[in-house]
Amino acid sequence: MAEDNPFTPTEPGAETRAETGGQRYLSVDEIPDVAPSKELDWRTRIAAATPTAWRVLKYGVAIAVAVLWIVPFVGLFMASFRPLGEIIQGWWHLEGMTVTLENYRQAWTYQTAPMGRALFNTLIVTIPSVLVVMLLGAMAAYPFAKFEFPLKTTLFFLILLVMAAPPELVAMGNYNTLREIGLFDTYMGLILVHIGWGLGWVVLFLRNYLLGIPKELEEAARIDGASRYQIFRTIILPLSTPALVSVAVIQFTWVWNAFFFPLVFMRSPELYLAPQVLPLMRGRIQVEWGLMAAGSVLTMAAPVILFLLLERYYKRGMVAAVAD
Repeated sequence: MAEDNPFTPTEPGAETRAETGGQRYLSVDEIPDVAPSKELDWRTRIAAATPTAWRVLKYGVAIAVAVLWIVPFVGLFMASFRPLGEIIQGWWHLEGMTVTLENYRQAWTYQTAPMGRALFNTLIVTIPSVLVVMLLGAMAAYPFAKFEFPLKTTLFFLILLVMAAPPELVAMGNYNTLREIGLFDTYMGLILVHIGWGLGWVVLFLRNYLLGIPKELEEAARIDGASRYQIFRTIILPLSTPALVSVAVIQFTWVWNAFFFPLVFMRSPELYLAPQVLPLMRGRIQVEWGLMAAGSVLTMAAPVILFLLLERYYKRGMVAAVAD
Protein backbone atom coordinates (compact mmCIF):
# COMPACT_ATOMS: atom_id res chain seq x y z
CA MET A 1 0.00 0.00 0.00
CA ALA A 2 2.87 2.33 0.73
CA GLU A 3 4.28 1.77 -2.77
CA ASP A 4 0.95 2.75 -4.41
CA ASN A 5 0.97 6.18 -2.69
CA PRO A 6 2.70 8.71 -4.99
CA PHE A 7 3.77 10.77 -1.96
CA THR A 8 6.06 9.22 0.55
CA PRO A 9 5.99 10.41 4.15
CA THR A 10 9.61 11.50 3.85
CA GLU A 11 8.89 13.94 1.02
CA PRO A 12 8.32 17.57 2.21
CA GLY A 13 4.63 18.46 2.09
CA ALA A 14 3.57 14.90 1.54
CA GLU A 15 0.97 14.99 4.29
CA THR A 16 -0.59 18.16 2.89
CA ARG A 17 -0.76 16.78 -0.64
CA ALA A 18 -2.14 13.49 0.55
CA GLU A 19 -4.90 15.18 2.58
CA THR A 20 -5.93 17.34 -0.38
CA GLY A 21 -6.34 14.47 -2.78
CA GLY A 22 -2.91 14.67 -4.39
CA GLN A 23 -3.15 18.35 -5.41
CA ARG A 24 0.11 20.27 -5.44
CA TYR A 25 0.25 23.24 -2.99
CA LEU A 26 3.27 25.47 -2.54
CA SER A 27 5.00 25.61 0.77
CA VAL A 28 5.64 28.90 2.54
CA ASP A 29 9.23 29.01 1.26
CA GLU A 30 8.10 28.46 -2.34
CA ILE A 31 5.62 31.40 -2.41
CA PRO A 32 7.11 34.27 -4.47
CA ASP A 33 7.35 37.75 -3.01
CA VAL A 34 5.47 39.40 -5.89
CA ALA A 35 2.58 38.24 -8.04
CA PRO A 36 3.47 37.00 -11.51
CA SER A 37 3.06 39.72 -14.12
CA LYS A 38 0.95 39.19 -17.21
CA GLU A 39 2.84 39.55 -20.44
CA LEU A 40 0.37 41.65 -22.45
CA ASP A 41 1.09 43.79 -25.46
CA TRP A 42 0.15 47.47 -25.51
CA ARG A 43 -2.88 46.91 -27.76
CA THR A 44 -4.36 44.40 -25.32
CA ARG A 45 -3.75 46.71 -22.35
CA ILE A 46 -5.41 49.67 -24.07
CA ALA A 47 -8.38 47.55 -25.07
CA ALA A 48 -8.78 46.27 -21.51
CA ALA A 49 -8.59 49.80 -20.04
CA THR A 50 -10.97 51.38 -22.55
CA PRO A 51 -14.54 51.61 -21.12
CA THR A 52 -17.49 50.45 -23.14
CA ALA A 53 -19.81 52.88 -24.90
CA TRP A 54 -22.57 52.18 -22.37
CA ARG A 55 -20.28 52.96 -19.44
CA VAL A 56 -19.09 56.17 -21.11
CA LEU A 57 -22.73 57.21 -21.59
CA LYS A 58 -23.60 56.49 -17.97
CA TYR A 59 -20.60 58.41 -16.65
CA GLY A 60 -21.33 61.30 -19.01
CA VAL A 61 -24.93 61.60 -17.82
CA ALA A 62 -23.88 61.33 -14.16
CA ILE A 63 -21.23 64.03 -14.56
CA ALA A 64 -23.65 66.32 -16.40
CA VAL A 65 -26.29 65.96 -13.67
CA ALA A 66 -23.66 66.57 -10.96
CA VAL A 67 -22.46 69.74 -12.70
CA LEU A 68 -26.00 71.06 -13.13
CA TRP A 69 -26.63 70.37 -9.44
CA ILE A 70 -23.39 71.88 -8.13
CA VAL A 71 -23.08 75.02 -10.29
CA PRO A 72 -25.89 76.97 -8.52
CA PHE A 73 -24.30 76.21 -5.13
CA VAL A 74 -20.91 77.36 -6.40
CA GLY A 75 -22.49 80.59 -7.64
CA LEU A 76 -24.27 81.11 -4.32
CA PHE A 77 -21.07 80.53 -2.38
CA MET A 78 -19.01 82.88 -4.54
CA ALA A 79 -21.68 85.58 -4.44
CA SER A 80 -21.66 85.50 -0.64
CA PHE A 81 -17.99 86.57 -0.57
CA ARG A 82 -18.16 89.33 -3.19
CA PRO A 83 -19.57 92.88 -3.21
CA LEU A 84 -22.83 93.54 -5.02
CA GLY A 85 -21.11 95.57 -7.75
CA GLU A 86 -19.04 92.56 -8.82
CA ILE A 87 -21.86 90.01 -8.99
CA ILE A 88 -24.59 92.18 -10.51
CA GLN A 89 -23.39 91.19 -14.00
CA GLY A 90 -22.85 87.55 -13.06
CA TRP A 91 -20.82 85.75 -10.43
CA TRP A 92 -18.78 83.94 -13.09
CA HIS A 93 -16.87 87.14 -13.99
CA LEU A 94 -13.63 86.67 -12.05
CA GLU A 95 -11.64 89.69 -13.29
CA GLY A 96 -10.63 91.82 -10.32
CA MET A 97 -12.52 89.62 -7.87
CA THR A 98 -12.69 90.93 -4.31
CA VAL A 99 -13.13 88.51 -1.40
CA THR A 100 -14.81 89.99 1.66
CA LEU A 101 -16.78 88.85 4.71
CA GLU A 102 -18.91 92.00 4.78
CA ASN A 103 -21.99 90.17 3.51
CA TYR A 104 -21.77 87.67 6.37
CA ARG A 105 -21.30 90.42 8.93
CA GLN A 106 -24.34 92.31 7.65
CA ALA A 107 -26.46 89.15 7.49
CA TRP A 108 -25.50 88.15 11.03
CA THR A 109 -26.49 91.54 12.45
CA TYR A 110 -29.19 92.55 9.96
CA GLN A 111 -31.31 95.33 11.40
CA THR A 112 -34.78 94.03 10.53
CA ALA A 113 -34.14 90.35 11.29
CA PRO A 114 -30.59 89.39 12.31
CA MET A 115 -29.53 85.97 11.09
CA GLY A 116 -27.63 85.26 14.30
CA ARG A 117 -30.79 85.41 16.40
CA ALA A 118 -32.78 83.52 13.76
CA LEU A 119 -30.26 80.66 13.73
CA PHE A 120 -30.48 80.45 17.51
CA ASN A 121 -34.29 80.35 17.33
CA THR A 122 -34.10 77.63 14.69
CA LEU A 123 -31.79 75.59 16.91
CA ILE A 124 -34.24 75.89 19.83
CA VAL A 125 -37.02 74.44 17.68
CA THR A 126 -34.97 71.83 15.80
CA ILE A 127 -33.18 69.99 18.63
CA PRO A 128 -36.33 69.01 20.61
CA SER A 129 -38.18 68.20 17.39
CA VAL A 130 -35.43 65.75 16.43
CA LEU A 131 -34.80 64.13 19.83
CA VAL A 132 -38.46 63.62 20.74
CA VAL A 133 -39.32 62.21 17.32
CA MET A 134 -36.39 59.77 17.54
CA LEU A 135 -37.47 58.52 20.97
CA LEU A 136 -41.21 58.30 20.28
CA GLY A 137 -40.62 56.86 16.83
CA ALA A 138 -38.43 54.07 18.18
CA MET A 139 -40.93 53.28 20.95
CA ALA A 140 -43.81 53.14 18.46
CA ALA A 141 -41.93 51.24 15.74
CA TYR A 142 -40.80 48.46 18.10
CA PRO A 143 -44.31 47.04 18.70
CA PHE A 144 -45.20 47.31 15.02
CA ALA A 145 -42.08 45.34 14.10
CA LYS A 146 -41.98 42.70 16.86
CA PHE A 147 -45.43 42.34 18.47
CA GLU A 148 -48.82 41.08 17.40
CA PHE A 149 -51.85 42.97 18.73
CA PRO A 150 -55.41 43.79 17.62
CA LEU A 151 -55.87 46.41 14.90
CA LYS A 152 -52.15 46.40 14.14
CA THR A 153 -52.65 46.60 10.38
CA THR A 154 -55.36 49.26 10.73
CA LEU A 155 -53.24 51.49 12.92
CA PHE A 156 -50.28 51.14 10.61
CA PHE A 157 -52.49 52.07 7.66
CA LEU A 158 -53.64 55.18 9.52
CA ILE A 159 -50.03 56.19 10.05
CA LEU A 160 -49.38 55.86 6.32
CA LEU A 161 -52.55 57.86 5.65
CA VAL A 162 -51.33 60.71 7.84
CA MET A 163 -48.03 60.71 5.93
CA ALA A 164 -49.95 61.26 2.70
CA ALA A 165 -51.71 64.34 4.07
CA PRO A 166 -50.37 67.66 2.73
CA PRO A 167 -48.80 70.16 5.17
CA GLU A 168 -51.63 72.63 4.48
CA LEU A 169 -54.13 70.16 5.92
CA VAL A 170 -52.04 69.72 9.05
CA ALA A 171 -51.76 73.49 9.44
CA MET A 172 -55.51 73.99 9.13
CA GLY A 173 -56.21 71.41 11.81
CA ASN A 174 -53.64 72.75 14.26
CA TYR A 175 -54.06 76.50 13.80
CA ASN A 176 -57.16 76.89 15.96
CA THR A 177 -56.01 74.20 18.40
CA LEU A 178 -52.78 76.03 19.20
CA ARG A 179 -54.69 79.29 19.62
CA GLU A 180 -57.15 77.70 22.05
CA ILE A 181 -54.47 76.15 24.25
CA GLY A 182 -52.25 79.24 24.21
CA LEU A 183 -49.34 77.77 22.24
CA PHE A 184 -49.74 79.80 19.07
CA ASP A 185 -46.67 81.90 18.23
CA THR A 186 -44.50 79.94 20.68
CA TYR A 187 -41.57 77.59 20.34
CA MET A 188 -43.49 74.79 22.04
CA GLY A 189 -46.42 75.00 19.62
CA LEU A 190 -44.14 74.80 16.59
CA ILE A 191 -42.18 71.92 18.14
CA LEU A 192 -45.39 69.94 18.70
CA VAL A 193 -46.42 70.49 15.08
CA HIS A 194 -43.05 69.24 13.81
CA ILE A 195 -43.20 66.21 16.12
CA GLY A 196 -46.68 65.25 14.96
CA TRP A 197 -45.81 65.77 11.30
CA GLY A 198 -42.55 63.81 11.42
CA LEU A 199 -43.65 60.92 13.62
CA GLY A 200 -45.41 59.00 10.83
CA TRP A 201 -42.47 58.56 8.49
CA VAL A 202 -40.11 57.89 11.41
CA VAL A 203 -42.29 54.99 12.61
CA LEU A 204 -42.39 53.54 9.10
CA PHE A 205 -38.64 53.95 8.63
CA LEU A 206 -37.65 52.45 11.98
CA ARG A 207 -40.17 49.61 11.68
CA ASN A 208 -38.56 48.49 8.43
CA TYR A 209 -35.15 48.61 10.07
CA LEU A 210 -36.22 46.71 13.20
CA LEU A 211 -37.65 43.90 11.08
CA GLY A 212 -34.07 43.03 10.17
CA ILE A 213 -32.94 42.49 13.79
CA PRO A 214 -32.93 38.72 14.54
CA LYS A 215 -35.57 37.52 16.97
CA GLU A 216 -33.05 35.12 18.50
CA LEU A 217 -31.37 38.02 20.31
CA GLU A 218 -34.61 38.94 22.06
CA GLU A 219 -35.43 35.31 22.84
CA ALA A 220 -32.02 34.79 24.42
CA ALA A 221 -32.49 37.90 26.54
CA ARG A 222 -35.95 36.72 27.61
CA ILE A 223 -34.49 33.38 28.70
CA ASP A 224 -31.96 35.27 30.81
CA GLY A 225 -34.83 37.07 32.55
CA ALA A 226 -34.70 40.44 30.77
CA SER A 227 -37.91 42.45 30.61
CA ARG A 228 -39.30 44.08 27.48
CA TYR A 229 -37.96 47.44 28.61
CA GLN A 230 -34.49 46.01 29.22
CA ILE A 231 -34.49 44.34 25.81
CA PHE A 232 -35.53 47.59 24.16
CA ARG A 233 -32.96 49.66 26.04
CA THR A 234 -29.95 47.31 25.91
CA ILE A 235 -30.47 45.48 22.61
CA ILE A 236 -32.88 47.24 20.26
CA LEU A 237 -31.68 50.82 20.74
CA PRO A 238 -27.93 50.06 20.40
CA LEU A 239 -28.51 47.95 17.30
CA SER A 240 -30.71 50.71 15.84
CA THR A 241 -28.01 53.37 16.03
CA PRO A 242 -27.51 53.65 12.22
CA ALA A 243 -31.26 54.00 11.64
CA LEU A 244 -31.61 56.54 14.45
CA VAL A 245 -28.76 58.58 12.98
CA SER A 246 -30.47 58.53 9.58
CA VAL A 247 -33.69 59.70 11.24
CA ALA A 248 -31.83 62.46 13.05
CA VAL A 249 -30.17 63.77 9.88
CA ILE A 250 -33.37 63.74 7.81
CA GLN A 251 -35.56 65.21 10.55
CA PHE A 252 -32.96 67.85 11.39
CA THR A 253 -32.75 68.91 7.74
CA TRP A 254 -36.53 69.03 7.38
CA VAL A 255 -37.18 71.05 10.54
CA TRP A 256 -34.21 73.35 10.00
CA ASN A 257 -35.24 74.25 6.45
CA ALA A 258 -39.02 74.24 7.01
CA PHE A 259 -40.66 77.45 5.86
CA PHE A 260 -44.40 76.77 5.75
CA PHE A 261 -45.00 75.80 9.38
CA PRO A 262 -43.01 78.74 10.87
CA LEU A 263 -44.78 81.07 8.45
CA VAL A 264 -48.18 79.92 9.73
CA PHE A 265 -47.52 79.48 13.45
CA MET A 266 -44.85 82.13 14.23
CA ARG A 267 -45.81 85.81 14.03
CA SER A 268 -43.47 87.66 16.43
CA PRO A 269 -40.35 89.06 14.67
CA GLU A 270 -38.12 88.19 17.63
CA LEU A 271 -39.17 84.52 17.23
CA TYR A 272 -38.55 84.27 13.50
CA LEU A 273 -36.58 81.28 12.27
CA ALA A 274 -33.84 81.33 9.64
CA PRO A 275 -36.07 80.43 6.64
CA GLN A 276 -38.40 83.30 7.62
CA VAL A 277 -35.55 85.79 7.85
CA LEU A 278 -34.08 85.15 4.40
CA PRO A 279 -36.91 86.83 2.40
CA LEU A 280 -36.60 89.91 4.63
CA MET A 281 -33.02 90.48 3.39
CA ARG A 282 -34.08 91.35 -0.14
CA GLY A 283 -34.02 95.07 0.47
CA ARG A 284 -36.62 97.66 -0.56
CA ILE A 285 -34.88 99.52 -3.37
CA GLN A 286 -32.76 96.73 -4.88
CA VAL A 287 -32.17 93.07 -4.16
CA GLU A 288 -29.10 92.55 -1.99
CA TRP A 289 -27.87 89.40 -3.72
CA GLY A 290 -24.66 89.14 -1.73
CA LEU A 291 -26.52 89.55 1.55
CA MET A 292 -29.09 86.92 0.65
CA ALA A 293 -26.36 84.57 -0.55
CA ALA A 294 -24.51 84.93 2.76
CA GLY A 295 -27.72 84.30 4.70
CA SER A 296 -28.44 81.22 2.58
CA VAL A 297 -24.97 79.81 3.21
CA LEU A 298 -25.34 80.37 6.96
CA THR A 299 -28.74 78.67 6.90
CA MET A 300 -27.66 75.56 5.05
CA ALA A 301 -24.31 75.19 6.86
CA ALA A 302 -25.70 73.31 9.88
CA PRO A 303 -27.45 70.46 7.95
CA VAL A 304 -24.43 70.03 5.68
CA ILE A 305 -21.99 69.82 8.61
CA LEU A 306 -24.27 67.36 10.42
CA PHE A 307 -24.47 65.14 7.35
CA LEU A 308 -20.70 65.14 6.86
CA LEU A 309 -20.12 64.18 10.50
CA LEU A 310 -22.67 61.34 10.46
CA GLU A 311 -22.36 60.25 6.85
CA ARG A 312 -21.10 56.74 7.61
CA TYR A 313 -23.94 55.89 10.00
CA TYR A 314 -26.48 57.63 7.78
CA LYS A 315 -25.63 55.43 4.79
CA ARG A 316 -25.75 52.25 6.85
CA GLY A 317 -29.15 53.11 8.30
CA MET A 318 -30.64 54.11 4.96
CA VAL A 319 -29.43 50.98 3.17
CA ALA A 320 -30.64 48.64 5.94
CA ALA A 321 -34.06 50.29 6.27
CA VAL A 322 -34.71 50.26 2.53
CA ALA A 323 -33.36 46.75 1.99
CA ASP A 324 -35.35 45.23 4.84
